[in-house]
Amino acid sequence: MTFLLVYATIAALLILVVAYLVRSVQAEEPVEPVFDKEHNSNWWNSFGLRLGERIFDSSDYFWLRDQLSLPRLAEALAQHRRQLAIHWLKALRQSFVELIRTPGDFPHAASGSFESWHLLWLTLRIQYRLGYALLIVRLFGPYAPLVPSAGRTRTLLALIFGKDPLHVRSLHYPL
Repeated sequence: MTFLLVYATIAALLILVVAYLVRSVQAEEPVEPVFDKEHNSNWWNSFGLRLGERIFDSSDYFWLRDQLSLPRLAEALAQHRRQLAIHWLKALRQSFVELIRTPGDFPHAASGSFESWHLLWLTLRIQYRLGYALLIVRLFGPYAPLVPSAGRTRTLLALIFGKDPLHVRSLHYPL
């Protein structure tokens, strides 16, 4: 009879320990940002643009890494911001698509006129730039510059061609 009581106590304690461990693991999992259809429709207002500025702001990352000396936490922040930036750019693209699909009155843009082609060109430019930004964020993270600096370009060209092709030589003309 005492063995039955000991085994029941061990089983109850084992169930409590497993439940505690499962709960602590679930609490540590990162929460994925969810952008519902109602949130996707209005990213061009001040809230959506301020959120984008905050996501792409690298001051928190450098503060954690340099001043507090917490590089692992800074990298975790960068990874989380990468996911947020990807979701934000996708939501911005979807919001733009919905904005374009909204019927409107364009009296100057008759079919086949120059203005309609200009509107198509602007739409393609925005889609291209959002796609480029998504590619850069996926490859290099949210803190990478979208346009490479001149120093990096010169270094890359020097590695490829063996010399600096952008170096301007002074020309001396005889007087």
